[in-house]
Amino acid sequence: MSLLRNLAGGLRSLFRKEQVDRELDEELRAYQEMAAEEKIKGGMTRKEALRAVRLERGNLEVSKEIVRSGGWESFVETCWRDVRLAVRMLRKSPGFTTVAILTLALGIGANTAIFSVLESQLWRPLPFPDSERLVDVHLTLRENHTHWDVLPNSVYRAWRGQVRSLEKMGAYDYPGARNLTANGTSERIRVMPVTASLFETLEVPLALGRNFLPEEEVTGRDHVAVLSHALWETHFGSQASVMGRPVTIDGEPYVVVGIAAQRLRFEFFREPDVYVPLALDSSAKVLRNTYVIGRLARGISRDQARAELDGILQSQPEGERAKQEDVFGVTNLRETWTEFAARPLYFFAGAILLVLLIACVNNAGLLLARGLSRQREFALRATLGASRTTLIRQSLAESLLLSVIGGVLGTIGGIWASRIFAAFWEESTLPRNTETYLDVRVLLFVLGVCIFSALLTGTTPALFSSRVDVNEALRKGTSGMSASRSQHRTRSLLVAVEVSLALVLLFGAGLFLSSFVRLQDAPRGFEAPGALTFEVSLRGEKYAKPEQMRRYFENLTGQLGSLPGVREVTLGSGLPLTGSTEVWGNVNVAGRPPAHKYGTYVTIHAVAPNYFQTLHMRVLAGRAFDTHDEPGSTLVAILNHNAATALFGTEHPLGKVLDFVAQPQRGVPPQPSVQVVGLVENAQEFGADENPQADLYVPFAQRPLPSAYAVVGSDIPRGALLGAIRNVAYTLDKDEPLYDIKTVDQLIGDSLRGARFNMILVGCLAAVALALVSVGIFGVVAYFVQQRTQEFGIRIALGASSSHVLQQAIGRSYMMGVAGLACGVAVALVLGRILRSALYLAPAEHLGMLYGVKIYDPLSMLAASIVLLAVLFLASFIPARRAMRVDPMTALRYE
Repeated sequence: MSLLRNLAGGLRSLFRKEQVDRELDEELRAYQEMAAEEKIKGGMTRKEALRAVRLERGNLEVSKEIVRSGGWESFVETCWRDVRLAVRMLRKSPGFTTVAILTLALGIGANTAIFSVLESQLWRPLPFPDSERLVDVHLTLRENHTHWDVLPNSVYRAWRGQVRSLEKMGAYDYPGARNLTANGTSERIRVMPVTASLFETLEVPLALGRNFLPEEEVTGRDHVAVLSHALWETHFGSQASVMGRPVTIDGEPYVVVGIAAQRLRFEFFREPDVYVPLALDSSAKVLRNTYVIGRLARGISRDQARAELDGILQSQPEGERAKQEDVFGVTNLRETWTEFAARPLYFFAGAILLVLLIACVNNAGLLLARGLSRQREFALRATLGASRTTLIRQSLAESLLLSVIGGVLGTIGGIWASRIFAAFWEESTLPRNTETYLDVRVLLFVLGVCIFSALLTGTTPALFSSRVDVNEALRKGTSGMSASRSQHRTRSLLVAVEVSLALVLLFGAGLFLSSFVRLQDAPRGFEAPGALTFEVSLRGEKYAKPEQMRRYFENLTGQLGSLPGVREVTLGSGLPLTGSTEVWGNVNVAGRPPAHKYGTYVTIHAVAPNYFQTLHMRVLAGRAFDTHDEPGSTLVAILNHNAATALFGTEHPLGKVLDFVAQPQRGVPPQPSVQVVGLVENAQEFGADENPQADLYVPFAQRPLPSAYAVVGSDIPRGALLGAIRNVAYTLDKDEPLYDIKTVDQLIGDSLRGARFNMILVGCLAAVALALVSVGIFGVVAYFVQQRTQEFGIRIALGASSSHVLQQAIGRSYMMGVAGLACGVAVALVLGRILRSALYLAPAEHLGMLYGVKIYDPLSMLAASIVLLAVLFLASFIPARRAMRVDPMTALRYE
């Protein structure tokens, strides 16, 4: 109650100040009258009594100030006075205020932008109720927990019946591209197989209709569908009449039984358009490419859930359990899908933090110079009774006001910039498809950055400005004041710190630029400039047999090749730079023990006979495929260099036979052996900076697949060519749409997108750092010249040359610059050693950010140093020219 009374009394004192003052005045006067009455009773006259009370109790106004200072509202009033004083003083220096605010806005805005991205990607809860209880449940290898293994159906069914640590659990497969035929058109959509329990686990009920039934999770009875809310709106006009109607997916009818809620968003992969049941019947031998989400029971930890699941795994019959080297992993769902993105995001956050530090150091130098020009003002305040604490507080109020205004502007620009970051960032870097916006976390971050900036910017200048010699300051005019040796050293130190931090950013920009140039020039293993590519995926009963697939693609390539202006057409289940690894297998050399326990992993590409010629992929040994490689002839294969090295080492692979390893637990059936007839150079699957891929090529005629890329080389314009290609495809089968239509040049550009963005971002940060350093050097040299104007005039009058005066003016800045460069080189080398593992590709762990350049690249360091020295010279020369043009007579009269 007393706390509430104090709060109410303080608020009343703040907002009804005059009334409270009158009441306090009346109360104190009444108290004086009472004390005087006591003394009058003792024999004093009234005048003597009042005088005695004042002597004992003090002046009435002093008493009122003592009473006012006893409440928290006094502190608020003092702060408010400091803020108003800061506003008045900053208004008197609009140029300084503008530069300081814009500098801080730049640093704070950049940090707000990167923090907004970090918050939205790494820390913001998933869009499900109580999402932190959601966990990803998976099998991992006992020796390496980063390698996930496949979940057998028997294990998942055992979980569903026995596990108690998970309140609910559901399974799903990644959304796959499939063909939807509706309203007379066919298009590519994303279909996600899920169990009926997944919606319950996520606690996001359907907007309309019903969930899947347990009996519909059986092969042959799974032709029901739940539409996403977005597809229901765009394709079916949000009509409830779609319920119970069939839609055609891959040529097969699916009955619509429900509409998903609008707020159902997974964020960590492309949102599905349709949900279908995930078949988990016992006749299915494997649960391939299936992932499990569980909701922890209240009070249960992930370790407890993992222990229970391991016990269930060990209790499974020998023939139905997972492999002995498998163990369970139970991880937070959000952290599971964002962990790989943390490394590059934290790297860029650190780089942007350097910009904020440079901005703060720059403003500290400006405030230090401004404080020196205000020493007479501070001396007058000290003479009038202001303590050093008061002077420091008032100086910090100015710094805080600058930081707050800069923070407001920076926040507005930062949120805007964060959306640009998210739009241009490489998709593989950002794990979640979510918006960045201003929320409580971002506001708290901005507030913390503002306070940090104010303290970092204002503490040192405030300490120096408040330490004044009153007699000297009052004796000399404002222009007569000179900086002490410690102030000179401090300003020099601040500039050196700016230079060192800028060198780190410049060196980083040089590394990323060099890396990008090397990525552009890296051998890709193929060439097809200007060629157009697209993908076709055959679905439905009419393409269930291999000969049906083969016939369609033969007709497609034949008709495309007969189009006017088309030079060449080829076909392949995968293309370089598309990352198409949907078909894979493990192979062993026939008659030899396997190199690994489950054989050598290879990516399998089924290609047309002219595939290597069209893409200009060099055949290093043996032959390419030809028209004689038909289904009835000897089954053959061609290896790329990586696959040949993995399988044979330095031995020649031609003529050797490869056996495919059957893996029933992964759904890989036995395949006939193939004979190696050729060796081709490596082609980039994802980009130059990638894990080495082992590729095995087989003739498309011998192993046709339902999905394939076509490559069309032509001299006619792209628009006309694309129209002709669509007409051919529509004539062959109007229900099979073309998708992923790009030129080969676009594929190459997309593969460089991440490296280009990294280079541009770090380059922009380095440019900002250079600009801030230029401002800092300019200010230091300009102030130095102003302080020594009289000295320079005397030197010129005594015969000193202009070049000598210029050398004197520039010499100080270069001393600071060289010291900062030396420190910056040391810091860059230390940071390089710390960040080495984060910047380079780590197979099976994370993607690389640098390619083909060493972290201690001397050329990048030399270039960064030269650029910084050139900027130092230009920033120093402009104000130093004033020293060369000093009129001796004017300088001798200079105060």
